[in-house]
Amino acid sequence: MKYKFAYIIPLISLLLAGCGTTKNGGSSDTPSGDDKKEGTETIEIYSTNDFHGVIMEESGRMGLGKWATYLKDKGEKANTLLLDQGDTWQGSIYSNYNHGALITDVMNYIKFDARSVGNHDFDWGTQYIEENTARSYNGYSTPVLAGNVYDFNFETKQVGTTQQSQLGVKSVTYTLENGLKVGILGGIGMDQITSISSMYTMDIAFTNHIDFIKAEATHLRQDEKCNIVIASIHTGEESVMGNGLGSYVDLVLCGHTHHQESANEGRLYYVQSKAYSQSLGHITLTYDYKEKDVTKTNVEFIGAAAVTSQVTTVEPTVSSIISTYNQECQTAADTVVASNVSGSFYSEGAMPNLMCKAVYDECVKAGHDDILLSFVNEARASKYPTSWTYADIYQCFPFDNEVYIADITGREFKWEIKKYNYIYRSPTFLDESIDDDKTYRIAIIDFIYFHTNVQRNYDYFSETGGSSTVKLSKNYREILRDWLIDNGYSAGKKLNASDYDSSLWQHSRAQLPG
Repeated sequence: MKYKFAYIIPLISLLLAGCGTTKNGGSSDTPSGDDKKEGTETIEIYSTNDFHGVIMEESGRMGLGKWATYLKDKGEKANTLLLDQGDTWQGSIYSNYNHGALITDVMNYIKFDARSVGNHDFDWGTQYIEENTARSYNGYSTPVLAGNVYDFNFETKQVGTTQQSQLGVKSVTYTLENGLKVGILGGIGMDQITSISSMYTMDIAFTNHIDFIKAEATHLRQDEKCNIVIASIHTGEESVMGNGLGSYVDLVLCGHTHHQESANEGRLYYVQSKAYSQSLGHITLTYDYKEKDVTKTNVEFIGAAAVTSQVTTVEPTVSSIISTYNQECQTAADTVVASNVSGSFYSEGAMPNLMCKAVYDECVKAGHDDILLSFVNEARASKYPTSWTYADIYQCFPFDNEVYIADITGREFKWEIKKYNYIYRSPTFLDESIDDDKTYRIAIIDFIYFHTNVQRNYDYFSETGGSSTVKLSKNYREILRDWLIDNGYSAGKKLNASDYDSSLWQHSRAQLPG
């Protein structure tokens, strides 16, 4: 078994040049005598991205237990790195209940070599990123990479000069058993600030990820004397390709788009695995001492079926960690909310339509019977004829979106009803034409109402976004859970998908005024 020390390169990396992690327990200084070495050496990388809290094994998904067991075995082999590209925690009741602590403990136990932040890692605010970054298991903490996350003044729209090292550092270095020194830098796509509720990003910004990669790679080459440099960035390949990165790094590991991708520009490969533990990336880099460069890259993807068939027993400590955390939420997860579901509730259509109706009814119940529309966005999963538990609802709506009552202008009204959001129209609001300057009262989730663009200006509701509003006491997922139970669906009342089909539902955009 390999022994790993944990040293990282923080913001003041230039002052700490030469510090790094030694995979084999030897000196962490820059490898000496490279000019005298001949031949080639290889390293193995196992990459993951967009795990999204998939704790339980499902059809086509490894689940945390088998995923971790497989990677632990691979990570203990010589000259091997385990790297993750973010969006790791958020997505299921089993992970959300502990704000990612479960997955963090498992990753620390199997000793991931680095993990980059993703946009959904910010869904509970920076508090839990900071707490998880500080967690350790048996004395080991997985280095978290957030190299282009900086302080920000929302009022002046000015990016500061302080990299938020409490959320993650710029890079980490390892000297492997074969003597190669590897530098891993990591961060997040700059545009993804718009994929997080702005209420959680008032004091942070993501700087240009291309500029960051080039600057930090230069530091790792020149100051840290790394033979190989890897960029681990939570962004799709389309936002990193075509920027001349081949002169700076030897591999770019991507995430965010959930697409299995392997593309190259000359010798430089961009790799992303499928999301939700559906596949892993396995990359082999061959370094040539004479060329002083990576001269060969091999990429393969290992699917869930291959892993789940190979791993017949979950590693005991991994199993114990999962079991301990799951006990905290098992009762809530198993709560039946609908026992007689007919038809398929797709994530684009019936499922968000159902949520809109539940939100509207909750607003009326709370005394806000003057609202005209309720707004939500897409669900994250579809559900089919069966009975539903609260865990199923969590899978469809894993975010803790709060519901606000807001007064908007007619101009904003017309703009939003023509976009991708889902809406429910009050039965009292029928043929009225929309006046641009008139005020309309709506119920809306926080992500949509407070949405900002890259320049950090409110853009979905450019006139009223950020205004004083009233917030309901329950988030939208809790509202749907209670609505289903209170309306008898948990006791056998039939829930028909056809009743919430987009083409039949009363809030069809074709029927809306304007």
